[in-house]
Amino acid sequence: MAAICAVVATMVAGCASAPAPPPTPSSSAVPLSQPGAADGAIAQLVSAAGTNLAIRVAITQQTASLTYVSDDEAVTLGWQDGAVSPEDSDVTYVGQTVFAVSSFDLSDVGLMFAQAAALTGSSANQQLQINEYNTGRVLMTVTTSPESQTIFFRSDATIINWLSFTMTDGMAEALRDVATGGDVIALGLNDQGFYADIRVDSATIERVVRPAKLPAYSALRSATSNLTAFNPNVVSAAILAGLLTQAPILAGKPDATATMVIDNRDNLGQPAIRVSVGLSTRVYNLAGVDITSQVS
Repeated sequence: MAAICAVVATMVAGCASAPAPPPTPSSSAVPLSQPGAADGAIAQLVSAAGTNLAIRVAITQQTASLTYVSDDEAVTLGWQDGAVSPEDSDVTYVGQTVFAVSSFDLSDVGLMFAQAAALTGSSANQQLQINEYNTGRVLMTVTTSPESQTIFFRSDATIINWLSFTMTDGMAEALRDVATGGDVIALGLNDQGFYADIRVDSATIERVVRPAKLPAYSALRSATSNLTAFNPNVVSAAILAGLLTQAPILAGKPDATATMVIDNRDNLGQPAIRVSVGLSTRVYNLAGVDITSQVS
């Protein structure tokens, strides 16, 4: 019996002195949403690619990728936990705009994720992308999976807000987005959004449209116009927002939505503002004074 006890004691002691199993490995990588982290990952990808020019960048909490063009083919490199390697991708090169990666502010991806989540109500599997949006316009976007509304950002990381055109701030942002530095022959608001018409040549007009929840986009059409162009800076966002707010009330249709056109058709020496609700239209000068009775 004593011998048995001795053997048992020896076994217990042996078990007690056995080395503990190694801990389960865990990643200590800093999330790319931390300030400065994404910049570092993208710098590694740019260095490995040998070029600062790309057609797509994608960033999640833990991964990043860069797609660039080599010999007219799209090549994608991926980054994870500090390592860069080639990556399979469904991105193909079909002539999309090439952009300089360094021209986009990726210093605080986490802030962009937070702003997008505040608008959409979702932060699930967020991904930031940089690629072409419309006719040479390259923007940053944040999406989620399952997919919610895409949120857009400019190259300086400022958010492209969801707008209310009856608010001064919303109208001011719309004006900035469509009036891109030159004279216009018309400004207006319709069911597509706020727009500017720009005379490209004697037979072509470009329309730049800023929808309420999307970035501005442009389209060319064959058309002529005898309207005198004007500087959009003469227009007050506060006055336009106020006119759009009061128009449905004046028309006796408080639940209706007003439309607007601003141009020089009346030859008054300055543009006039036409605000319509249904078939009812009133005309105002740039100060917001009703001049309907003075124009035909």
